[in-house]
Amino acid sequence: MSDFDFDTPVERCDTGSMKWDVASGNQIPMGIADMDFRAAPVIIEALRQRLDHGVFGYTDKTPALPEAVCEWTSARRGWDLDSTWVTTCSGVMPSIAHVLRSALQPGDGVIVHTPAFRPIVEAVLSNGLQVVENALQLVDGRYEIDFDALRVAASGSDTKAFILCSPHNPSGRVWSKSELEEIAQIARECDLIVISDEIHCEIVFPWAHFTTYAHVAHAGDRFVVCFGPSKGFNLATLRMSVTAIPHDELREGFRRELETVNADFGVNALGAVTMQAAYSSGGPWLDALASYLERNLDTLTLGLGELPKVRVVLPDASFLVWLDCREAELSDDELRRRFEDIAEVVVEPGISFGPSGSGFVRINIGTTNARVAEATERIAAIATSW
Repeated sequence: MSDFDFDTPVERCDTGSMKWDVASGNQIPMGIADMDFRAAPVIIEALRQRLDHGVFGYTDKTPALPEAVCEWTSARRGWDLDSTWVTTCSGVMPSIAHVLRSALQPGDGVIVHTPAFRPIVEAVLSNGLQVVENALQLVDGRYEIDFDALRVAASGSDTKAFILCSPHNPSGRVWSKSELEEIAQIARECDLIVISDEIHCEIVFPWAHFTTYAHVAHAGDRFVVCFGPSKGFNLATLRMSVTAIPHDELREGFRRELETVNADFGVNALGAVTMQAAYSSGGPWLDALASYLERNLDTLTLGLGELPKVRVVLPDASFLVWLDCREAELSDDELRRRFEDIAEVVVEPGISFGPSGSGFVRINIGTTNARVAEATERIAAIATSW
């Protein structure tokens, strides 16, 4: 029995929630990737103490913050991260954009695995760069990397970087160490910068083992690791992340880029408090959450397991689940209509992750088990006849 309560619903309507405000009537919102759980008690208490102080002027990070980050990566990932490599930022996606702007030239190509989290693609395109797709292959219900195609993409004369989503969003796939080693070797041979988006690495299920890209990189490799507490600890609105860059020149260029937009001046005081609390004391809560989410995943997979035309792509990590509905042979608009208007379960349409997401939906199980059970029953009720 967990010491933490994930079963009691928290009312999120009329709080400005981007997830709940899109729902209407009897709909269960299971789209946008945040969870419905209150933050860990140690985080709430740290915030309460900071609020009681009452002064919120310009704030810089204290030495305790990077120390907590480094202790966390050492204990959880076996990565002895040097605190001088750490830059705190307002989020992983802004960091990725700043890395692209600081290290690449307009017209350069950036490899992206597809299906892809849409903001990654938008970060490439909005900065005048080209998306170089490396399509993942769904084999026996599990996504695999087409390394032959990846080598071709990496060898292009304009290809300069690779944004690696690890664990992958939307599928939840955790890349094995051998897969990451092969990516690193290709990047080394083709002189690519690797930007590893590891924001979903905090919640990994027992059948998988997460390896940070830093473990397969060699000294001198140009790579960036982006992570933070926003997903695992459900702190997205506090906008704090970590950008770790061991390569001196790449890191200096990144920090100059932050200076140009005045993004290096101080930190979000409350975000810093929550990050430090999460990484110094939040481990027990996170472990309990991971166990609870595994229970939710079991509820979903068992409830949908007999459906002939809806298949769960079993995730290795995160609270997001990719559902393969292609055998229903419905248009993406019709698929969304059936989920949201008939089953009354709000999902993220797979087509929003690019053409290779057509026929899929992404569902968020980061909510109470009762809601997951209800949503599963609703989906099963309408999909049985597809």
